[in-house]
Amino acid sequence: MGSRFALVLVGLLACTKAPPAPSAPAPEETAAVKAPPPAPPAPPAPPATPQVTVQMTAATLGDACGSAATPAPKSAIKADRASDDPSDSMQRSSVAKAKRACEPTSMQLAISSAAGGAAVQLGVKKVELYDDAGTLLGELMSRSPSTWSSTGAYQAWDEKVAPAQQLSVTYSLTAPDWSKVKDRWNKTYVLKAVLTVGGSEQTVQRDVQVMATTSLPPGVKT
Repeated sequence: MGSRFALVLVGLLACTKAPPAPSAPAPEETAAVKAPPPAPPAPPAPPATPQVTVQMTAATLGDACGSAATPAPKSAIKADRASDDPSDSMQRSSVAKAKRACEPTSMQLAISSAAGGAAVQLGVKKVELYDDAGTLLGELMSRSPSTWSSTGAYQAWDEKVAPAQQLSVTYSLTAPDWSKVKDRWNKTYVLKAVLTVGGSEQTVQRDVQVMATTSLPPGVKT
């Protein structure tokens, strides 16, 4: 009797014992399961399309002429109107030299703006002159901006560019310091301008040839 009661008691204890709880995952495994995948990198922003484009269409490298070319003296003008007497050939030659004695330094720009948006301000930050070997010869100062108008002449320009506008503008420049250049003639130079256009910068440049003026020998009619 006592042994049967002991067996029954052992059986009841075995039935009422709870099963073992499942083991919890390691912290590393939980973090690996719950972490979201990394976001793909954002695509690069497309390059901004410039609203205003500028090109240097022409440039002249001359001398310091002031506001206007030096007029020919009256004696030279009189000689220019003289007869074809060979004795006047030297005077006529001096007239020709006086007419072409001073060629101002300048640059011309073609400006094009896209439609839409607002007007932008253009400015010349600096203008540099280089020789054909890339050596900097000096910096030229810009002045007197003007634009070609519908009247067929240049007029003063406030350097503002409106939307959907096509402009042909010119700047007078100070002359290069030719004393620093050995034999300036019959060479090619590079004129480079850095412009500010609505808060950004644009660089334009152009090759410029400086050719020696050929003078006719005395007595040759022109």
